[in-house]
Amino acid sequence: MIARLQRWLLLGQFVLGTVLAAWLAGTGRTSVGVALVIGLLAPLALHTLILTADFALAWSARGARPEHEPRHGALRGLRAWTSAWVREIADSTRTFSFAQPLLARRPFATGAPHDQRLPVLLIHGYFCNRALWRPMAARLVAGGHAVDAVDLEPPFASIDDYAPRIAEAVAALRARTGAAQVALIGHSMGGLAARAYLRACGDEAVACVITLGTPHHGTVHARFGRGRNVRQMRRDSDWLRTLAAQEPRERLERFTVVLSWQDNIVAPQAIQTLPGARTVMLHGLGHISLAYDARVARIVLESLAAAEAGRPARAAGPRG
Repeated sequence: MIARLQRWLLLGQFVLGTVLAAWLAGTGRTSVGVALVIGLLAPLALHTLILTADFALAWSARGARPEHEPRHGALRGLRAWTSAWVREIADSTRTFSFAQPLLARRPFATGAPHDQRLPVLLIHGYFCNRALWRPMAARLVAGGHAVDAVDLEPPFASIDDYAPRIAEAVAALRARTGAAQVALIGHSMGGLAARAYLRACGDEAVACVITLGTPHHGTVHARFGRGRNVRQMRRDSDWLRTLAAQEPRERLERFTVVLSWQDNIVAPQAIQTLPGARTVMLHGLGHISLAYDARVARIVLESLAAAEAGRPARAAGPRG
């Protein structure tokens, strides 16, 4: 369903570009060739405009930098925000204008059933689908992990409604690999869906959980979204408070929380951690870029190796 909606949005972008190109060519103010180029760039310009607004809101709501975070100065901070903005435009465009609308049904690397490393279930975020995970899945398979991904449908339901889907996917991955436990990796809302699954089904089948850019304490951006799941992701919502109150600390000690100080969707950024969890703060990455970045993949692989060894992942400070 999400892929179908995104295909309609993609078609709308092409229509917008075509109408703009035809209008420019009809005015005679520019050549047909230039008008076509401007028309083709119109969807990218619209995407850039929306992301610029996202980043402006994220910056204004960023809150105080944690005391343990080093101060880099205004120039370096501006460079990090600018780098994140530029890369997020590229990563978000390829996600929402190519991968998710067009590749959702195409299989990606899932590894062999006999792989001995900890199997991994990938859980996407709000208004995304499993195609988001194609690069991360390839890196995990290259590291020896069997992989699968779940689609969270319907797209605007309660986050609790996704727990049965995750339970089915966990059971299928365990049956395919023969593993007693799997790891869960959630991007954005996917991390909350993983927590909802653990609340509903318990911890027995899960060795560790890794969340990337998850609004564990809600985000100011949720006021602009649609759906029950978005309302649950508002700052300090009743749903988030109830979820936190029902989680044992020993469960959260198996979490690795990966954040970016330049996250353009989840803000305030620094507060989005969990008591007892290992927290890694990165710089220069936007929200979607967290799912693609090589640094994040290395942190994920480190955390999986630690879970396999039965020890906590080593503590980590900020990474540039």
